[in-house]
Amino acid sequence: MFLLILLFNLILKVMKKVLLGAAACMLGIASMNAQIVKDPAVYTPVEGYELRNLWIQSELTNNKQIITDIGESRGMAVLNGELLFCQRGGTSANGNILVYDGATGAFKKNVALKSNVFTYVQNDTVKILGLPNNDIQIDDAGHVLVANLCTNATAGYFQVWNINLTDGSGTKVLDCLLPDITATIRFDAFGVYGDVTGDGYLMAAVSGTEVGVGDQVLRWDIKGGVVNSANPTFISIQGYYPATATSNGTAPRVCPLDNDLFYLDGFNGAASLYDMNGVVVDDFSKATDCAPLNVGNNGVDEFKINGKNFVTYVYSNNTVTPFQAWNLCELGEGMQFTGMKKYFTYPAAGLGTASNAVRTALPRIEVNAAKTVATLYVYAYKSGVAAYKFGLASDLGTGIKETTANTSLKIVTTAKGIELSEAANVEVFNFVGQKIAAKANASNVALAPGVYIVKAITAEGGVVTSKVSVK
Repeated sequence: MFLLILLFNLILKVMKKVLLGAAACMLGIASMNAQIVKDPAVYTPVEGYELRNLWIQSELTNNKQIITDIGESRGMAVLNGELLFCQRGGTSANGNILVYDGATGAFKKNVALKSNVFTYVQNDTVKILGLPNNDIQIDDAGHVLVANLCTNATAGYFQVWNINLTDGSGTKVLDCLLPDITATIRFDAFGVYGDVTGDGYLMAAVSGTEVGVGDQVLRWDIKGGVVNSANPTFISIQGYYPATATSNGTAPRVCPLDNDLFYLDGFNGAASLYDMNGVVVDDFSKATDCAPLNVGNNGVDEFKINGKNFVTYVYSNNTVTPFQAWNLCELGEGMQFTGMKKYFTYPAAGLGTASNAVRTALPRIEVNAAKTVATLYVYAYKSGVAAYKFGLASDLGTGIKETTANTSLKIVTTAKGIELSEAANVEVFNFVGQKIAAKANASNVALAPGVYIVKAITAEGGVVTSKVSVK
């Protein structure tokens, strides 16, 4: 009997721990969900197209968990609804890739790069490159590529690796050393077009201001998965916007579009479109009303939905308002800057004022299979990350599960808040999930301008849940 009592008590203790663990887990999930913060700005639709924030973590919204997690991360990529940040330092000396859920901003996993990644052999000794894992890109076949910060490719290697996200192992794609050049050739970032295991190319813009050096972009062609690392094509940039700029400057970025065209965005100039001879094809001299407020930060990309061509690019740096924001514009006829139309500046207040000496201010884009909705992710070094859905209202849906059960109650907005067609018990929540108002047996609720979720329950038990926008 004594043994039975001991066994019974042991079972009770185990069950208690399991129940407490489950409760803690649920509280953790609830806490994580409660931490989702929304961009407070309301974006007025343009020609039926809406911009809806999914979440924001930024200096200006006073929540920077991702920024805290990733530390020294100068690059971000997007793959299958996940955000990938390349990190220097952390759990692996060779670098890490931190993965986050694109729909919520929640952390998913840390992929530590294997010990062979970003290594070279010197005097029969394997060594790690000094500044590994500085930038990250996804090729057209979905391969995850990372590159080091190469302070001088004439004395040290510039490498690009193809990473397996399952275990952090890597295959070297590019191993470039240019010992016959006397100038300093620095690469902070890179771009890719095509499939690194098939055909395509890699590009990198030289960082610097020296004439004949800081105005160069290098291209390495890939044929059948083979890269001629030692013989890149040097492309001399023939002009910039504004015209006073004469070089790429600090941490320039290239964004290849196809086999013939690429964007270049550097510290000294705004994003401009070039051909493979370095000749300017398009720039903001043809769309001055859409031009960035200032230069300094670097990031640009294009996408297409519903047969319309859009471009999104850095609009401002951390010294002017809105602090570190992007423009979203429709390109003119023939995908030209001429006739470009601005839709939104987002986030409307920017992400933050944190120093961005590395000039990373990236937009990353995923388009759904039907090519009707784009998800825009933006990242400003040290200031924040945010995610938005963009498309026609009919394709985006309500974004909120609106319900009407067993009632004819209607909720309408007024200049002062909301009015109900009959008295009900009302609760009002903001998009952070905080309850900001509650009234019993009420037919109106005063609210400041903004977007809210309203839940109303009538005396008969009818329930209405609806999203409202108070102007």
